[in-house]
Amino acid sequence: MNKTQHWLERLIPLPFFIWYMWTLVQTAWVSDDAFITFRSIENFIHGYGPIFNIGERVQTFTHPLWFLLQSLANWGIGLWRDNPLGSSRLYYMNILLSAAASGMTMLVFWFWGAVESKNAVLGLVVFTLSKAFMDYSTSGLENPLSHLLIAAFLAFHLTHKQNNFSRLYILSSLAALAATNRADLLLLFLPALFHLFLASPARLKALAVLAAGFLPFILWEAFSVFYYGFPFPNTATAKLNTGISLMRAAQQGGHYYLNSLTLDPITLFVIFSAVIFRLIKGDAFKKAMISGILLYLIYILYIGGDFMSGRYFTPPLIVSVFLLLNPGFHFPKIYYPALALVIIIGILPIYLIPGRDPEFIANVSNLKDFVVDHGISDERNFYYGQMGFLKNLDGSPATYKGEWIYQAAYPIQVEQVGTLGVAGYRLGPNVHVLDRNALADPLMGHMPLEDKENWRIGHYRHIIPEGYIETLTTGENRIADPAIARFYDKLRIVVKGDLWKRERFIEIWNLNTGKYEISH
Repeated sequence: MNKTQHWLERLIPLPFFIWYMWTLVQTAWVSDDAFITFRSIENFIHGYGPIFNIGERVQTFTHPLWFLLQSLANWGIGLWRDNPLGSSRLYYMNILLSAAASGMTMLVFWFWGAVESKNAVLGLVVFTLSKAFMDYSTSGLENPLSHLLIAAFLAFHLTHKQNNFSRLYILSSLAALAATNRADLLLLFLPALFHLFLASPARLKALAVLAAGFLPFILWEAFSVFYYGFPFPNTATAKLNTGISLMRAAQQGGHYYLNSLTLDPITLFVIFSAVIFRLIKGDAFKKAMISGILLYLIYILYIGGDFMSGRYFTPPLIVSVFLLLNPGFHFPKIYYPALALVIIIGILPIYLIPGRDPEFIANVSNLKDFVVDHGISDERNFYYGQMGFLKNLDGSPATYKGEWIYQAAYPIQVEQVGTLGVAGYRLGPNVHVLDRNALADPLMGHMPLEDKENWRIGHYRHIIPEGYIETLTTGENRIADPAIARFYDKLRIVVKGDLWKRERFIEIWNLNTGKYEISH
């Protein structure tokens, strides 16, 4: 085969790539949760810090790398006096960055992940028919960048077979960037990195190379502890510090799996197929990556899943497709039945499941119909009417009216909101936003839940201590409970005190080692 024939053969997947990108445009949207990050981006690029409420160092975004990428893009376009995105630049820039990252992911898979064009076709069909993958190829959240970094990690490993330290450094750097984008993605990479470490002839040097590769993640964690006072975002405290039993969380996680199997069976079908197939027939690296998938799937059960249907399954899906299709299915007797099965499993739910029926979706009058009994929501369909890209091309998506300027001389105004995203963003920089789910509040995340028996996954209502709103409004500690008041005094030193004060570093240590924990 000459070069021309080779490239013509490699272009066979082009219509399927176009289909994927066309579907992405048709379904593109931005979630309410993305606006939590938008508020921090506005504060950051306007010089108030990477924070949610001005004057209080709290990290509410779970994706530092995605946050920094968006901040850079929005800062850059803000220098353009007559930028075409106008006051809705964060919304449209988010869509553009998501589409670019998603398109690049498909190209990486097409040219470097799939050995043959027919395998690229099969993979592109899987990605396009997976509701979860398609929904979170946009959404405003970090998934598209996570997908790209996972794809780059796998493609580099599969195309660079030489076992040297340069390869180990690049792979560890890509894993570190993915972990900086979302910390729990580290579970996917740990077994593979451990395998590469064990396979190294000079393990001490390999350990040094791994440490150098993980420098981006290490630097972010060091900054996080220094600036915010904690290694993990405040949202992790609010969602994991609930007092809910492991058994109850695992049951909720089981419902998350069942929801995905019902609405979007192709996603888990491909993941489980990859796990079984590569455990039986796979080299040591592939088995290590399968171990990473299993760790991640167990983690999903451990945390109770999520309220966003299918969102957590997209990282293991992209790993699974890479592992299944490299080297892929060489024989027509296997390939074509596999392609047919993927198409059938991917398309049938549209006709068999009411929640996937386009007529049902178009005629829903109560958006709560998109939320099932266990609090798991078809988030894209829930928000698409207000946040869909095509819906907003001739309109104005949720935005802040006016210039993002903080008036330090004004009295502090505290507003309570239900969902934190759009509501908190629209209130602007001069309002201290307090949400009952404690996502943006450093104290409430340490408080017990209002009701440990009745809660929705990802929406844990924490107690607001008596006198706390008055404390936020006046700046004086008016919390009625003496133990909580003492705890807040220590916490306030960390999140509001002088960054370089010695006392602050002492309290960072004390808070992170549990010295002042409030008993539930």
